[in-house]
Amino acid sequence: MKTPMKSTFLAAALLFLPAWAAGPQMANGVITVSAEQVEQIRQSARAAQAGRPSALKSIITAQPYELSLDHRTGRTPASQHPVEAEMIIVLDGAGTITTGGTLVNPTTAANGNISGSDIANGAPQHVVKGDMLIVPQNTAHMMMPDAGGALVLATLHLPRTAEPAPVPGRAPAAPKLVSLAADLPAMIEKAKAAVATSPRFFGGDTILSLPPYRVGLEYRSPKGIASVHKNDGEFMVVLEGEGVIVAGGTVVNPKDTGANIDGDAIEGGADIRMKKGDFIFVPKGVPHLAKSDGAFVLATLHVSGP
Repeated sequence: MKTPMKSTFLAAALLFLPAWAAGPQMANGVITVSAEQVEQIRQSARAAQAGRPSALKSIITAQPYELSLDHRTGRTPASQHPVEAEMIIVLDGAGTITTGGTLVNPTTAANGNISGSDIANGAPQHVVKGDMLIVPQNTAHMMMPDAGGALVLATLHLPRTAEPAPVPGRAPAAPKLVSLAADLPAMIEKAKAAVATSPRFFGGDTILSLPPYRVGLEYRSPKGIASVHKNDGEFMVVLEGEGVIVAGGTVVNPKDTGANIDGDAIEGGADIRMKKGDFIFVPKGVPHLAKSDGAFVLATLHVSGP
């Protein structure tokens, strides 16, 4: 049993812990954060609230992108990001995410983002652990935990300036909400069935899409295929099962496919054991391969740049 002094020291240390410092950051820029480290970050955010309704802590920083943990226990201002979309994953808890409509009492910050005291005529959606959505740029949104509870989110801002094409006479639809509990099983079965005929030895499906961004589901097989993305970094989180990400090294029998370089295997890479709830970021230009002897289901997102 920990003494109060040790507990106090641990809580203080967590407040100043960089997210990636808790997990290995390889020389090639690959960053891994385990589910246990995400829980540490959650506790750090909770401690940092100090009576405030929310606190934000970094999970993975890969400039200009930052995957953050947002711990909410009360009402916070509504937001609108003119040049950024926002991907949201509910890590724990439950609450309501309201999107669309118009900000009430809007105020513009120095960085161009807009906040408001509330949203008028927005579309509320109740969310629970495992839900995911992408809020388009310049769309008002507000996240509120259920009364007496906490809403724990992973958020990632995505640069995006192009406006969706409007449909005459039709109001914009609320951002699509995907429930992993309800929607994931069918997606996994579809992806699993595709493995047998896939030339890349994995099956996939689309979880969310807001061009040019796509959150994909990947069901990985024992063989796997090596890949290098010339222009994109890749965020991944394990949704189900466990497996190995091989990162770094040299691609065996490389084949240039345009945006990517594929290969049969990787020589000299590092094996990174991954399980449900673990996150990883692989920078552009780094060889990587995902494989498993059982079910290994990933959500993946390619981002331009790092």
